[in-house]
Amino acid sequence: MEAEVEIIGRQMRITRVFNGPRPLVFSYWKHADKLEKWSACKDATNCKVEMDFRPGGWFTQKMHITGAGDFTISGKYDEIVEPERITYHANLGPALVNVLVEFIEKGKQTKVVMTHDGLPDEFHCKTVSQGTLEGLDKLARLLAQANAVAA
Repeated sequence: MEAEVEIIGRQMRITRVFNGPRPLVFSYWKHADKLEKWSACKDATNCKVEMDFRPGGWFTQKMHITGAGDFTISGKYDEIVEPERITYHANLGPALVNVLVEFIEKGKQTKVVMTHDGLPDEFHCKTVSQGTLEGLDKLARLLAQANAVAA
């Protein structure tokens, strides 16, 4: 399934179904070494993630984006209900954004709904959605590899 993107004002919602059970899909948000492999746009290199994955914990993601320079995203985890949802707020530079990631079991698939609330404007909604979609494409490929190994 291709991702669906909905932008309303300062809120952006992305929905995508992944081939893989919910605990496996959730694990790609839970571990820094897994996040480093997918959680950036296609032009990102040298992606490094440090995290303390627990409510009240933190994360920092550093990357270089070809043609745009170095970027750092940091944030704090507000709620983690494994393997159902993660809520956190992230400093994206021009705004502090509240993010909700929901993992919905669909048999052997997992529907992921990511809602970003508080983006400064439509331009940032489109920019963040593009980078997020490119990252989710990478995640889909990683899950396909993991499923092939498990089969």
